[in-house]
Amino acid sequence: MAALDSSSTSPVTLSPTSLSPTGPPPTPPPTSNALSKSPLESKDSSPSPVPRSACLENSLPLAVFYGPLDAKNPLLASCEREIRELLGFMKRKKALAITGQQKHEFHRLCATSLFNIWTKYAPRLPAAYYNEKLLKVGDSLCEMKEYKLALLQCYGRYLQQFTINFDENKADVNQFKTAFFPKGFGDKTAAHTFHALSSKNICKYELVCDSDVNLRLIMQVALPQEHLCWIIFNGTIYIYTICRKLMIIGQSSKALEYLLWASMCMECSVPLLSVRYLTWRATLYTAVCQCYYDCQAGIHGEAFARRALAKIDELRQLELMSSSQSQEESRRHYREATIKMAVMIFKRGVFESRRKSKSVFRPKIRVNLREAQTLPWPRTVTERLLDEMLDSTASRFLAVLETLSDSNRRTLQTGSIVTDEVEVRDVVSELFMAGKELLIMSNTGADGMLDFPQTSLLQLTVKGKNVISIDAAVKFVKLAFTYEEWSLFDSLAGQLIDFLQRQDDPESKKAEKDLILLVAIEPLINIKRNKGLVFPMENCKEGQSAQIYVKKIIFHDSCVKTSGYSEDIFHLAATLYSCVCDSPQNVQPDKEIVVDMIMFLWQKCKLGIQKINMARSDYAKFTQKISSNKWVYLLWQINEVIHCYKMEDIDIVVVAEVTLRLSEILELLGNPRRKFKKSLEIPLRKGTGDSLGISRGNTEILPILKKKPVEQLFLAYELLDKAIDGINLNCMLTALPNGSSVIDHCYAKYAQDIDGDICKPVTPNNFMMDLHLELIQAQHHVAVVLLDQLQ
Repeated sequence: MAALDSSSTSPVTLSPTSLSPTGPPPTPPPTSNALSKSPLESKDSSPSPVPRSACLENSLPLAVFYGPLDAKNPLLASCEREIRELLGFMKRKKALAITGQQKHEFHRLCATSLFNIWTKYAPRLPAAYYNEKLLKVGDSLCEMKEYKLALLQCYGRYLQQFTINFDENKADVNQFKTAFFPKGFGDKTAAHTFHALSSKNICKYELVCDSDVNLRLIMQVALPQEHLCWIIFNGTIYIYTICRKLMIIGQSSKALEYLLWASMCMECSVPLLSVRYLTWRATLYTAVCQCYYDCQAGIHGEAFARRALAKIDELRQLELMSSSQSQEESRRHYREATIKMAVMIFKRGVFESRRKSKSVFRPKIRVNLREAQTLPWPRTVTERLLDEMLDSTASRFLAVLETLSDSNRRTLQTGSIVTDEVEVRDVVSELFMAGKELLIMSNTGADGMLDFPQTSLLQLTVKGKNVISIDAAVKFVKLAFTYEEWSLFDSLAGQLIDFLQRQDDPESKKAEKDLILLVAIEPLINIKRNKGLVFPMENCKEGQSAQIYVKKIIFHDSCVKTSGYSEDIFHLAATLYSCVCDSPQNVQPDKEIVVDMIMFLWQKCKLGIQKINMARSDYAKFTQKISSNKWVYLLWQINEVIHCYKMEDIDIVVVAEVTLRLSEILELLGNPRRKFKKSLEIPLRKGTGDSLGISRGNTEILPILKKKPVEQLFLAYELLDKAIDGINLNCMLTALPNGSSVIDHCYAKYAQDIDGDICKPVTPNNFMMDLHLELIQAQHHVAVVLLDQLQ
């Protein structure tokens, strides 16, 4: 990232002086007044260290001298005309600049002309008009993809009015507010400042993306120079770092080209072909293969892995001729690289070897997998292939994990593999059988329970150990959950939770919470109580199921004892609340699991909240109803989890809807003097299942009911304020230059006689805008009620 940062930030630090011409500019088109200056005028208007007050323009009359500041003001009209002509010239001439020299001359001329316009008019224009014009011109330049010019001559100029004496990358929120918003957010210029700051970052991002080509160009030029091999090596690190982030967010298709380039650079640099850099080469090879698999191009992933394996073997042959390094160190490097490539080959080969051949009509005899589980290892074709390709338990288990993993699938997206081929489904079942057997053979202790070392699976693989790490076992049990191998999941999760409870490190605590959450939601997903094909762990003793472990852990929490109900949906909410809200930040459960569970709970809670009758003739009865309703308790828990977790990671629509429903209840509770209207709705009868069922001896109540009315109104106001800030941030991140959103559109069907029904977007930003307005209206209403209470 350092190389990219340096190449991208260098244009930002350029002064306008660097953009001024060194000699007389070429003859411009006659239509542009801004471009028709003489060499003398160009020289006089070029940037110099003279202060703005000392410029000649200061002696000229200001805009107010010519009358009202409107479109008829001659100075404003002249400024508008020159800017309009310059932008028109840029739109017409940009496409004609083809060669590098033409592009350079075009950008030089445009930068000089725009600089001259600002220098000419800035001292004479009102500050508000000048700043607004800077932003509008910058937006127009961004639409033409002239990000460097927009950054330097528009947004950069606007932000020069602020005295910034701190590092933006290290500054906290208070320092940032003090620097850019000294008059507070209520000032009318605050919106313009936000505009300039966000646009500045967008321009910097685009410049970083453009500089990637320059990075590859630098690497290509340095490639033949052996003494510059460090540039190649560092360049591959920068590329890999960025591509890994792209792969994590599901953009492997965009990362593939750059990872291929980095791999080829490592192969073409002679100094980097040594054994010392073999581990890094193997990492790049593995990333390329993973990108191919993520893009559903497994055949290319396997082919690239075989090619990489051949390259590694070539290096091994050369190494045998000259034993420059210690044999032990070389053996370790070769082993790691070979195992990584073998796993990538196995990932596709295990399926392809079982697919039906179209030229053979005789059906293959299928093995009864239930009977095979009682036989000794190796029992299936998959297990025999693992024995042939890999030589240790750790490496075989790594191959099982990589083959079952799918980066395009989330943990809670459960179900068997989507295919019509029975053989492929059999391979998946055989992989789970093999993983379970490897765990039993390698990690079963003397007491019959599983035990794990504190070493990563890759380190164990390189050392050739016949043991499996705890992080690999946790990943395996998550895969069993995803593929709905429920018997294996329940039996193995119970033992893993028991082991993780005895560990003290943060990673173990996070893994424990992940498994607890999965166990809690399992009854809600596995409604039919299926078992799955793979048998449970043989060493799982009676009473050691995962459900029993979770109940022992969770029911120590007070929030569950207050509920008193045992339905699975509310037990899941209590479990999620305990794992998120009662845990420190360094042991929070997996973000993906938490977000998906919040979405799942809200879909259930939304229907239950709609049944509550908000209009009551008596405040006391309404309060009693709210205090004993399980859906309100669930709504409160969802809200607490959202605000204890990172709110920006959760769908802002869900955050807004939860906030609106809870603030509505808080507003009614915080206004005892409100006259409740009588409702014709039939009150909910006892026994409908909407009561918490609090025991007589338990005096705990819903936490929001413990607050005073004024405190309840304050809480509602704060929740609405956070939701409004969240929508503001979401709109800023997803807004296009023309003001529309990349994701927020309302679609309606239009009938077509030929093509049938098609969907067309209507009213952009309609839904998000309505939701935003509803939050503002609710906050205003709460504020009015709060003022009445305070008076």
